[in-house]
Order: sequence, then structure tokens, then C-alpha cells
Amino acid sequence: MCNWNKSKCSVKSVKLREIACILITLLTFTNTSAKDNNIKLCHCNSETTCVNSKPDELISRNLFVEFFGPSLGIGLGYDQRFKPNSVFGFRAGIAYTNGSVDDTGYWGAYDGDGYRYVEFKGVTLPLEANAIFGNRASKFELGIGATPCILDRNERFYSGWPHGSVKTKDGVRLNIFGTMNIGYRLQRKSGFFFRIGLTFMVGDIDCSPFDGLLCMPNLSFGYTIR
Repeated sequence: MCNWNKSKCSVKSVKLREIACILITLLTFTNTSAKDNNIKLCHCNSETTCVNSKPDELISRNLFVEFFGPSLGIGLGYDQRFKPNSVFGFRAGIAYTNGSVDDTGYWGAYDGDGYRYVEFKGVTLPLEANAIFGNRASKFELGIGATPCILDRNERFYSGWPHGSVKTKDGVRLNIFGTMNIGYRLQRKSGFFFRIGLTFMVGDIDCSPFDGLLCMPNLSFGYTIR
């Protein structure tokens, strides 16, 4: 009887040990799998962080000082791409302008119908969509836009020769002209930023500070941040 009980106890002990071993194995496997998953998750997160922080996938933002061009004076500008590594982007800015123009005709010749002389000063707001081409820091730039301006205009219209009757008109009002920019751009990932080119501006003297087509140099110095 006693031997049978011992045998029974031994059998039960073996079964318990087996069950315990199975449970320990399962727990160990589960714990190891969880750790592996955590490592993979952390690894993925690390990769995601790495991908998001790659310099090549960050958007370049340019702050610059502009002379002439779409500003028609001296101003500050901001330029960036629409998305990382995109050819296409935009620029906006604010500038001060002060000048004069007349519509006396080709090479200033008097055409017999009179002419208008306009003095202006005020604020311009150059806006532009642009594209840059090139695989290195040196790039070719092309842009199209418009420049609204708030100008204080003093107009004098001469209707006789050399200065017959004169009509004057003064006031502050909104002006606008279209622009097309073409030129060279030094676009680094960060650091010094430089642009030089020509800006073609189209306007009508009734609603812009000049009449017809005007070509003006464009020069910008600035800094690129990411």
C-alpha cells in the first residue's frame, strides 16, 4: 500500500514537474517574443525618427534681402519648396520702393499727344511661384508671379508742347504688376543663400507704377535654414 502510494506520489510529482516545465517554457517564450517585439518596435521607431530627420528630406527655407527685381526696390523675402526635394516652391516678401516714370514713348520721344509723368513711393508685396533645376547647389531658377503694391502716386499729365496744360492727380491707392524672373540660384542645404538674375515686369500705368514692359536686375543675399 505504502509502495503504491509512493508510486502514485512519484507519478503525480513527475506530472507536476512536466507541467511546471511547460509553463516555464511558455512564459520564457512569451517573454522573449515580447522583448523581440519591443526591440523591433523600438527599431522601427528609431528608423522612423531617422527617416524623418534625414537632412535630404527636410524643407529648405530661405530668408533674404532683395534689391530691385519683383520688389521694385529694397526688401525682405522668404522662399521655400512645397515639399522636401521638390523642384517647385514659392516666395513672398515685403519691400519699399521710391521712383518715377513717364510714358513719353520710345526712347522718351514726345509723340504729340501729351505724356504723363508719375512719381511714386510705398510698399510692395512680391508673390511668386518658382521652380529650381539642378542636382547641385548651383541651380537655374524660373518664376512667375505678381506684385501688389500700396503706393502714394503723384501724377502730372502734359497735353501741349513743351509743357502746355497740366492736369495733376495725387493719392494713395492699390497698384499691381505681373512678373517673370529668370536667373541663377545658389541653394545649399543650409548656410549662405544667393540669387542673381533678371526680372521682366508688365504693367499699365493706370494700375501700376510703370507702363508696358520693364526689365530690371534682381539680386538677393540671405541664409538657408532647415
